[in-house]
Amino acid sequence: MVDTVKIARALSDPIRYKIMTMLAQSDLGCCPIPGEKDLRPGLCNCELMSELGLIQSRVSYHMKELYEAGLVTEEPRGKWKVYFINTKTLRDFIQEINKDFALK
Repeated sequence: MVDTVKIARALSDPIRYKIMTMLAQSDLGCCPIPGEKDLRPGLCNCELMSELGLIQSRVSYHMKELYEAGLVTEEPRGKWKVYFINTKTLRDFIQEINKDFALK
């Protein structure tokens, strides 16, 4: 079961919501690792910093909030940390919201 309140709080911030949309729409990141062509796409801090106009510590703060809510996963690739949307948690959250607020 997902913590719907924690997820809702994480998504209520406009910057974190933007990060989630960026992750959902990402094709390929700008920090590929040579020889690792078959890895799933994700975004690294440098892409998020560039797009959002934030310094690294602010991006890290927002990513920590999303990670702790279960909305993103992270994976080290070389010297970078790449972030991915956690579709299972997001789907579970949507189902819970639908159950909680569906009109009968």
